[in-house]
Amino acid sequence: MKIECSIDGKALSLSVNSNKPLSLILTEDVGNRSLVSYCQGNGCGNCIVLLNEEAVLSCMIPAFRLKDSTIRTFDSFQKTRQYRDIERAYRATGNNPCPNCYASKTLIIESILQDLTNSHPGKLGSTLTGRIQVPQDNDEIIDEKNIVQELSLNTCTCMDMSEMLQIVEIALGYRRRKRVRRN
Repeated sequence: MKIECSIDGKALSLSVNSNKPLSLILTEDVGNRSLVSYCQGNGCGNCIVLLNEEAVLSCMIPAFRLKDSTIRTFDSFQKTRQYRDIERAYRATGNNPCPNCYASKTLIIESILQDLTNSHPGKLGSTLTGRIQVPQDNDEIIDEKNIVQELSLNTCTCMDMSEMLQIVEIALGYRRRKRVRRN
């Protein structure tokens, strides 16, 4: 199967089996050496990539779902300004994921921040400690449960969920300040 997609900013045309998992495409066909997958498709969460800005388990995404998609790995993400927001939040809390899950947890946080800042510019609430006050078209409130569910894509227990929520909150604050300065 021929698949046209963009990986780390490069337009690619790949000829692969339609069911080949994205994690193998990235390591075998694209040559990404930093992607880690310990579970071989059982969902440990260490092979997270951003697929159209959404965090996904690359071991669970078959090639046929990649048509016309944009894939970003941690290698290219860590060169962006957005990465610096999350890195600053890690430093501010004094907490870092372990080396095994650092990349995937960082990409999960980025996916959450993208969703919150792009879907609801200028309407972001101030705290994650109970509910995130993010009005949507139907004035629905996104609660902490949705963020915890997203953060649970990675099963590594090196960090407590409350620590992860605090990192998301601080990084979100950095993003909000940047948006205010631009306007």
